[in-house]
Amino acid sequence: MTFRELEYISWAKAMPRGAINLARSGIDSCPRSLLKLTTRDLVTTLPVKYGYAPLIEAIAERYDVDVRQVFTVSGGTSFANWIACAAALDGAGSRDEVIVERPTYEPLLRIPQAFGCRVRRLDRRFADGYAIDPDRFASLVNARTRLAIVSNLHNPSGGRIPPSTLRTIASRLARVGAYLLVDEVYLECLFRARPQSCVHAAGNVITTNSLTKAYGLDGLRAGWILGPKTLLQRARLINDVMTNNGVAPGERMALAAFRHHRRIDARAHRILDGNLARIRRFLERETRLSAVVPEGGNVVFPRLPSPLDGDRVARHLLERHSTIVVPGRFFEAPGHIRVSFGCRPALLERGLANISRTLDVLT
Repeated sequence: MTFRELEYISWAKAMPRGAINLARSGIDSCPRSLLKLTTRDLVTTLPVKYGYAPLIEAIAERYDVDVRQVFTVSGGTSFANWIACAAALDGAGSRDEVIVERPTYEPLLRIPQAFGCRVRRLDRRFADGYAIDPDRFASLVNARTRLAIVSNLHNPSGGRIPPSTLRTIASRLARVGAYLLVDEVYLECLFRARPQSCVHAAGNVITTNSLTKAYGLDGLRAGWILGPKTLLQRARLINDVMTNNGVAPGERMALAAFRHHRRIDARAHRILDGNLARIRRFLERETRLSAVVPEGGNVVFPRLPSPLDGDRVARHLLERHSTIVVPGRFFEAPGHIRVSFGCRPALLERGLANISRTLDVLT
């Protein structure tokens, strides 16, 4: 295996402090009080099994799947994606192919490359609202295809893949014995009482998720994979080599989050629903930006007026207004910026105003 530097992750970890952070991918941190933690949750060990059974049962109930279709990981969606790819690509070589959407979250591209597979790109175009064209997708599938990777909601645009499209592309992959991996960590931001995971689209669909984006619990690094039972058995064997066992206090706190998810969901939507409306109003009046406004989530990916690039805009925002956004080049679209809206409304309003001030100067 060959590993390359993840430029976006390196940038995010070296990111300077700013008064207004519109680069965070999750919502503001969840208050501990919502978890209703007790002294019983402060454990140092749990039974060494393939996951903590009560947590697996809680995830299975929330997403309406069999417990054998759930595998938990300590490492958030990022590590869940790695384990899921490793299981789907077990035994793959340089002749095997993986389809990856473009633009994409960089690790989703680098993981199959690290496994030595040939990567073919599925363009999700701005002009199409970042929708997936099933015919374009079908043209990329052949006998060497082992896996296709997409995000739903799309990272960075927030675009949603309709269930009918998921079923269509999963069916095309099934003809050649391939899997569809859907990173659905942002889809959680749309969920209310009973979520419908993408895993239900077809029998060859794998999904990854965590408590990071919609829950505001990124520090727990609590992630999971949903998928076919045979594939998850391979994932368990792979994880035995990697981490073996979970983090006991993290698993207990993750269980608390699932037990009180209605309160946490309500808090998330108090933040996100109002802020999405603010984003819509901002983009309606800020005509120098073009954007596909998502139906939910917590990120938007506006296109800048030519010839501006995201790095120049991000640099000006930070230096002049102490405001942080993500340059679009980290998502293969240098003429864009990614803006997160999971923060306090007052900060979002100030940050959006600073984007307009920056455009006043640079255009």
